Amino acid sequence: MQKLNIHLPETVLEDLRLRLHHTRWPDHVPGIGWKQGTDPAWIQSLVAYWAAEFDWRGWEQRLNALDHFSWEGIHFVHRRAASGHGMPLLLTHGWPGSFLDYLGLLPMLDEFDVVIPSLPGYGFSPRPARTGINYRFVAERWHRLMSALGYARYGAAGYDFGAGVTTLLAAGHPASVFGIHLTTLESDLTPEVDDAELSASEAEYLAVNRAWDTTERGYSAIQSTKPQTIGYGLNDSPAGLAAYLGEKWHSWSDVTPSHDFLCATFTLYWATQTITSSMRDYWDNRCFPAGRVAVDTPTAFGVFAHQTVPEGDPPRSWLERVYNIQRWTVFPRGGHFAPVEEPALLAADMAEFFRGFR
Repeated sequence: MQKLNIHLPETVLEDLRLRLHHTRWPDHVPGIGWKQGTDPAWIQSLVAYWAAEFDWRGWEQRLNALDHFSWEGIHFVHRRAASGHGMPLLLTHGWPGSFLDYLGLLPMLDEFDVVIPSLPGYGFSPRPARTGINYRFVAERWHRLMSALGYARYGAAGYDFGAGVTTLLAAGHPASVFGIHLTTLESDLTPEVDDAELSASEAEYLAVNRAWDTTERGYSAIQSTKPQTIGYGLNDSPAGLAAYLGEKWHSWSDVTPSHDFLCATFTLYWATQTITSSMRDYWDNRCFPAGRVAVDTPTAFGVFAHQTVPEGDPPRSWLERVYNIQRWTVFPRGGHFAPVEEPALLAADMAEFFRGFR
């Protein structure tokens, strides 16, 4: 294990500000809002804040109050419980997020030993220069990491790609993973069921989900086929990066997170030049599918279905086709990025579920 200190070179930050100040804005249809993509007024406001007001050094100071490590190319935060007897809990983020997504939960999970890794190809975790870095690959790395930290048994939680990794971790290491907590279901791991066998609630959910696909799935189509092509532009233009990722944070959230948090996330992608490598998750999981699994590990699912563009409210029966659901909580607010949108609600649900394994 190697201790890390988070510090971006000033030259990188100066270059970022210069590029933001010299953004070439595309034209748009007046009054179009978000109908054709990122709202022009919103992105111009965010870029102005990023260029002139955002304080990355302040973020660095807060981040370096935590313990950061690198292990076999994986960056992670490790916060041990003050009691010295914390239950190990592994939290995995998704796309287009980062390890920052779960930091707000730490004060409310003080009875746990919390490990928050950065997925390969995100932030300070370089992606191996080869193909096949899928859910299963990452799950095996996570299990080795937890073993290296001395945790023979542990709980795990995640959303988006983190939910896929957590699922494969539980399926592959049932003797080590005593419970998992999810807030999204990865489409690659959904049940394969004939329409005639669906319940009414399942059919209704899938109808909403398929409608969502027709308007929201374009990003996935290109990232799972040609991530390198789109990466050239996003790696070269911070405004383009913010517009592309910001549209996801807007559409998939109940309430869009603050400019400050989003600029921290975008700075992390920009400074580490990891937007292209992060998008390879889609290519690798399409070309090297992990395969659908059945998970016997006790599972908690938190339903945060309040997105700006609704993706559907999954019924419990749908998840029970894959998971051993032991806890099911429907939340009154919050969307895809639950750890960022509603950290207190999520932390309380996690803590209640995992306390049952003491």
